Amino acid sequence: MKTRELEAVISAAGFDAFAIMPAEKVRSMLPILKEAQAENRYPDFVDWDLDKRIDPKNLQKSARSVISLAMSYNKGPSGPTPPLHGTLSRSAWGIDYHRVLGQAMDKIIDFLLRCCGAKECTKAVDTSFLLDRGLAVQAGLGYPGSNCAVYVPPFGSWVFLSEILTDLELRPTQAEPQDNWSCPVDCDLCVRACPTNALFAPGKIRPHRCISYLTQMSGSIPLALREKIGNKLWGCDICQEVCPSNQKAQISSQDAFQPLIGRHIPLLPLLNLTRGEFAEQFGSGSMAWRGKNILQRNAAVILGNQRNRDALPALKKTAREHPSTSVQDASLWAVQQIQSS
Repeated sequence: MKTRELEAVISAAGFDAFAIMPAEKVRSMLPILKEAQAENRYPDFVDWDLDKRIDPKNLQKSARSVISLAMSYNKGPSGPTPPLHGTLSRSAWGIDYHRVLGQAMDKIIDFLLRCCGAKECTKAVDTSFLLDRGLAVQAGLGYPGSNCAVYVPPFGSWVFLSEILTDLELRPTQAEPQDNWSCPVDCDLCVRACPTNALFAPGKIRPHRCISYLTQMSGSIPLALREKIGNKLWGCDICQEVCPSNQKAQISSQDAFQPLIGRHIPLLPLLNLTRGEFAEQFGSGSMAWRGKNILQRNAAVILGNQRNRDALPALKKTAREHPSTSVQDASLWAVQQIQSS
């Protein structure tokens, strides 16, 4: 099989870039991950076993090659946030990327099995234990940015990453030499822009302080960090938005990532949303996995930050009647913020 044939199939499936590497361990990530564990900076949502995470063969024993893939989701800036609205990360605007990437990878796998003699292929997005970013960098798909994201020119870091493992021995792609950082090493725009100081040095992050994490965590958001969230209803793009490279990034051609509801979401209707209404409005997006209470808690926090007195009646009602204690707590906090302003 020629690489050009595979490239045509990958492009037709909707991916913007790819790189191929042998199914080898990503050893360069070990010291970085060990340091994160030692400093209590290791994310909650991922496997603690580092030896497992760095080796693709722990996901597919027969794997001989890894196809690292990138799909841009950049549909342009969100613009100013209207009153009584919350902002979504660009990654959450459209159809759930797990579904979009999964279906695209199925087309590639079908080609590998049907036309290339593959016997076994495995697909992975960010729900597996594999190091998507580490594999992408080692394969030469992109390079690491100071904001801990992977940059895939000309799409910047506005990309979803995924992998296909196959038992075929594919010819590795020849990666062009890349700088080690997305910006010059002395550029700390993303570090200085992080509201919670989660990003505290180039390539180093405290994930438990990251706004993206805070808007997805269970329970109550720590008091000291609530005002830092600002208008962020789900996720955070600040460290990507301030990057000069990302401001010049090519726009995605994927219609699936156009906003399903909008770049900004009205907050007051969210407070009264039923499970059925939540599923109808948000079920096809990547936010659905956390359920309605998380969004309602976040909406209350944002309303407290906006200090708009028009929100008081709805917040008081939610603080009294909502069955979730975390939503009650956030609503009561918001009422106090507004009344003390």
